[in-house]
Amino acid sequence: MHLDQQTIAVVMMVFFCGTLIIAAGLVFALRASTAGRLWAFGHVLVSAAGLALAVSAASGTGQLGTLGAFVFVAGWLLIYRGVRVYYGVPAHPGALAGAGAIVLGLMAVSSGLPEGPQLVLRIVYGVLALLSLATFATLARAGRGRRSIGAPLVLVASLVQLATQLAGFSHAMSLPAGGTAAAPLTLYFAGPADSAWVLAPLIATLLGLFGFTVMAMEQIVAHNESGARIDALTGLLNRGALEMSALSLVARWQRDGQPLSCLVIDIDYFKQVNDTCGHHAGDAVLREVAQALDNSRRASDVAGRYGGEEFCVLCPATDEQQASALANRVLRKVHAIDLPGGRGHASVSIGVAQLRGGPGSREALWRTLFADADRALYHAKAHGRDRYVLASSMAAPAASAPAAPLLGPEPDLAG
Repeated sequence: MHLDQQTIAVVMMVFFCGTLIIAAGLVFALRASTAGRLWAFGHVLVSAAGLALAVSAASGTGQLGTLGAFVFVAGWLLIYRGVRVYYGVPAHPGALAGAGAIVLGLMAVSSGLPEGPQLVLRIVYGVLALLSLATFATLARAGRGRRSIGAPLVLVASLVQLATQLAGFSHAMSLPAGGTAAAPLTLYFAGPADSAWVLAPLIATLLGLFGFTVMAMEQIVAHNESGARIDALTGLLNRGALEMSALSLVARWQRDGQPLSCLVIDIDYFKQVNDTCGHHAGDAVLREVAQALDNSRRASDVAGRYGGEEFCVLCPATDEQQASALANRVLRKVHAIDLPGGRGHASVSIGVAQLRGGPGSREALWRTLFADADRALYHAKAHGRDRYVLASSMAAPAASAPAAPLLGPEPDLAG
């Protein structure tokens, strides 16, 4: 395909007008995503620079060549940084800013030399090729464990950009000395005007913009879903998410018959902490107890905040005796938490129950399991706190019922 410079410039003007409007809108639409904001701002810079360069080329002035090319490169640097942020790879903003400053310096120095236009072309094409390669490599390496609908689109866009920039760099290297031969290549975002790559970057840019937008929207949706399931104070599951998990585990129990146990945990004397030290201190205790609980459980266990100072842990494929080992770990870890105001260490009371019900709905079986563990919890509260009680020990006849297991010293709080 052969297109003259004026035609290419007009096409570019129309294209970048459209992408500039889209990117400006995405700045607001993707503001909830850090990576999305970087991608949107990057595309704003790319589109604004592309539009300015196209206008300059169409008018024949060429006054915005070096500055416009640098802004164009700066936009792609932001986009690349957004890819690293999205995948949790160190973004190194300082290093990227330093690289941008070096590129600007090289372009400024080169533009004043006799072969300035060709040198600037080589620098820009080379830097854009490196950025396309780095973006592709980051997506291919970091994206293996994180599926996204938009990522394949960005991968393809990066490959097309890389091929285009390499073609442009190769062509720029073959140019003879002097500024006149460089005229067909003043649009750094396009391939050589006499090659099949001339409009390929337009398709790649649009494809990448769409792919980045989809990735950012997926991240925002995932964050909102997580926020709807996670208790903001403790980082554990909230009550709704906990109960949904419980119903799923009960269904598994009905299906395969493996044991399912439940721990209901309540912080001892928590109201006194709030009343004497304030709610901020109480919140700190809640967070520390939740962390101790999270660090005590197995990967297969499900932990959540049921409400107030009460927590719940569901233990699949675990009988009551095995669950008591978890209760012991929780008691020990909570004992390591110092209460505010020099009031000693924290303690909890725990009720442990195993699902033993027969036929019935999942909801009814879950309510029965939780009620058994909750009843054991209140038994632990009534018999000194700072201990766990097995629900099965309460179901035995009074004459032969084993004593509730006691772990750790009595609480050193009054009340």
